[in-house]
Amino acid sequence: MNDLSRALGYCRVSTQRQHTEGHGLERYIERLKQYGLSEEQIHWDIESGASDKRQGYNQVLELVRKQKVDKIIVPCFDRFTRSALGWEVARQELQKFGVELIFLDGGSLDLETPEGLFTSRILAAMSAQVRDKNRYNAIQGHRYFQQKRKIYQAVFGFIKNGDSVIPNTKQYSNTDKTHADVARECVEMFLESGELSKTIRRLTEIYGLERVGKYKYEDFPRDVSSFRRWLENPQLCGMICYYPFDSEKKVILESNHQGIISITQHRQIIQILSIHPCGRRRYVTNPLVGLCKCEKCGSTMEKRSTKVNGKIYEHLKCPGAYPKPRQSKKCDVRTYFRLQGAIDAAIGALKNKAESIVNHMPVENTEEVPPEILELQQQILKLKQLNDSDFDSTIKIKEQKLESLIKNSELNVVADASRNEILRSIAMSEGFWEIVTREELTAIFHELVEEVVCSVEEPDSTGITSQSQLFKPRLKI
Repeated sequence: MNDLSRALGYCRVSTQRQHTEGHGLERYIERLKQYGLSEEQIHWDIESGASDKRQGYNQVLELVRKQKVDKIIVPCFDRFTRSALGWEVARQELQKFGVELIFLDGGSLDLETPEGLFTSRILAAMSAQVRDKNRYNAIQGHRYFQQKRKIYQAVFGFIKNGDSVIPNTKQYSNTDKTHADVARECVEMFLESGELSKTIRRLTEIYGLERVGKYKYEDFPRDVSSFRRWLENPQLCGMICYYPFDSEKKVILESNHQGIISITQHRQIIQILSIHPCGRRRYVTNPLVGLCKCEKCGSTMEKRSTKVNGKIYEHLKCPGAYPKPRQSKKCDVRTYFRLQGAIDAAIGALKNKAESIVNHMPVENTEEVPPEILELQQQILKLKQLNDSDFDSTIKIKEQKLESLIKNSELNVVADASRNEILRSIAMSEGFWEIVTREELTAIFHELVEEVVCSVEEPDSTGITSQSQLFKPRLKI
């Protein structure tokens, strides 16, 4: 058998659906394994072959540049690329470092000969043509569906009926309600609470955490982003939406299918959701994101959160010691470092440098911040330091007024212009660190902290001193 010690395999599919329903990627990977490659030698992507930003594809080319590869095995040419220009760029790399491209379906490309180059360019052009044809057919299909007011798929509360949908009157799980009834209940709960996560919690308390059926339209979404998209879908009120994720092409048309809620209710939903345009859950921020490094291998630490008995524990781990599938382990520091410990160490270092922060503040003369804005900022800071819940409403009113003043001032550089004032407050205010938010910490750390090195202190020979976690902040000032 051929020596494959310096060989890599690459394969891809264009969409997640091809991966989950067609199992195309699994089949390609299995064939590459049968060829003799190990799982660590196989790189893959779920992305269009026309993209030059594919992670697995670029990893392969990077290994080519490092001269660690002699052969690249692919199922067929269009699994490698569907771009004629992309192929020319990759071909130059392969040719420069003498790498052979081998196909599972037979044959290979000799890029050193004029015939091999010509063949490769023909294959690239044909792959690009197939891509363009698929794209053209998809666009024509969209236009045809739009002209005929056809509906692609049903959402929860409906089932397909030819080219349209009808309310789903089948019994929902072990209840006396239909799917359409439960869908209406979802909408009513949301209109009552006005909160996505609260609505989902109430629904899961009633109907359980496990989804009903194997298709999306058979049950309500149980995560915030999917539930939001479901609520926004005009199919609920008897309308159709085409290109929902493209703001420029998006169009909503009238349909002849029966809705399960009124147009008025749907408008109320959109109005409520517009107050929270991001539509995301408030995840706990890691204010030291990208700043924490492993002392042993230099890798950027990754955050990991676990929930135990309702309490969330946040830790940092070295990705070199916990590599992803098909990546090699390069570090043996398998300690879970306390994120709060790293935060406290960074704050402690900044406190010790308080005088330096003040002394190193450059003078800003480019913009003058209105005094009422600075005064409000100071008032809000002092109220927060009191840590009295009776002042919460007052703080909220002042924050809203501050936001309004900033907008009305039309100073796009207010944040930059008031940077010195904020940093001086950090340095001089004793109570600042007790009331600062995670979001504010993120901005502060990335302004003033170069890195936080995470390491472990090994137990001494007597065994009396146990292993402890060490955090060494390095500041920019």
